[in-house]
Amino acid sequence: MQRGEPRARMAIANEIGHFAMRHSGAHSRSVTHTSAGRLVLEAKKEESEARRFAAMFLAPNYLLSATDTVEEIVERFGLSFEAAMIRKGEFDAFQRRASGQRRELPSVVVDYLKDAQKRGVRLRTALD
Repeated sequence: MQRGEPRARMAIANEIGHFAMRHSGAHSRSVTHTSAGRLVLEAKKEESEARRFAAMFLAPNYLLSATDTVEEIVERFGLSFEAAMIRKGEFDAFQRRASGQRRELPSVVVDYLKDAQKRGVRLRTALD
């Protein structure tokens, strides 16, 4: 971390996230198969939360702008390219929600829905 390596910075911020969210951290002690499955799901959920926290901690909304590129986020905040991509996506989603905009459907989804509509499937989503 002292050398400014993005992975190390993210790992430390991730651990801060676990602490801040009061995650239990004891997911590997299981007696039964079903409880092990629940513990694995809970551990994955907590890890996802901690990763998102870490990215927001290292690149907070108030320091980002809608015009920032992934590369600029990498450079300015010392995130890995993957973490910066995730952070950019989350920030863009935050901006859309704040302004009341809806996210556009990917073109392959629109094509699939139009095809389904032609076959007589009633859609609840407007495609235009």
